[in-house]
Amino acid sequence: MRKLTRVFGLLLLLVVSACTHEEKEPLRVGTILWPGSEPTFLARDLGYIDDGSIRLVEYTTLGRATRDFRNGMLDAVFVTFDIALQLQQQGLEPRVVLIIDYSQGADAIVARPGLRRLEDLRGKRVAVEDLVVSIYVLGRALEQAGLQPSDIQIVRTPVDQQLRAYESGQVDAVVTYEPFVDKLCAAGAHQLFDSRQLPGEIVDMLVVRKDVLEKNPEQVQHLLQGWLQARRYLEEHPADAMARMSPRLGTSPSELASMLEKLRLPTLEDNLDMLRGPSSPLIASARQLQRFMLKEGLLRKPVQPEQMLDARPLEALQESR
Repeated sequence: MRKLTRVFGLLLLLVVSACTHEEKEPLRVGTILWPGSEPTFLARDLGYIDDGSIRLVEYTTLGRATRDFRNGMLDAVFVTFDIALQLQQQGLEPRVVLIIDYSQGADAIVARPGLRRLEDLRGKRVAVEDLVVSIYVLGRALEQAGLQPSDIQIVRTPVDQQLRAYESGQVDAVVTYEPFVDKLCAAGAHQLFDSRQLPGEIVDMLVVRKDVLEKNPEQVQHLLQGWLQARRYLEEHPADAMARMSPRLGTSPSELASMLEKLRLPTLEDNLDMLRGPSSPLIASARQLQRFMLKEGLLRKPVQPEQMLDARPLEALQESR
């Protein structure tokens, strides 16, 4: 009888334990059509990240993805540094846990064939998405050409409507990024300016809510591990990787390969160098970007970019190797 009582007690303990165990919700990660974030989808395709742990949420524009992160509908999102600075100023405490790429030609200004130089944009209609990075690229280009924003006609155009605006003759030039640069060039446009002329200034990253990172560090590490594994697969098996990734972007494998040549995808070691402390090379880029944003009224007051950098998830991965 005592034996049966002990067995019953053990079974009851197991049932109570199972009932009280809370299964974690998947980490909701916002993404857009951008070659630099495609290794995330490659990681899912190859089984490096688990759908039960990571849920990739696809958006047509970065503005919509950022809005949902701001409203608490996303736990993490791929953004540019300017957006991360704005989120920090708004008190959302984003934590930069991964630098996915540096743009080295993937952000560009394209124009009609008759416009051969940046100076030719004077008086022309230029489509610009309502994002700081697009305004920044345009501002830096105009600065190099000795022009002011008042010298052109800015037409606010979401990125998913830019090709239509160009083809219908509504605009003369477009500030955009891949894969839309290629699509516009296929429609007859040509490049006037790109981010190769802004080395180290256009950075894409993964930001996570501070509270989510503190509560679920293992899920964040799982996502980063998957991204890094996919990056390695891309290096070692480029043909298969391009074939897997290109359909989502609506490009051919060779076109995607050309786009990725315009990006530098940092390694784990590169990331650790960039995310560790005030000596990070990212800080200088952030301060230059912040000066521009303050001047243009895109930030109300300075923030401390070093407070956003968090190398702990990647350090944990490095230690587990």
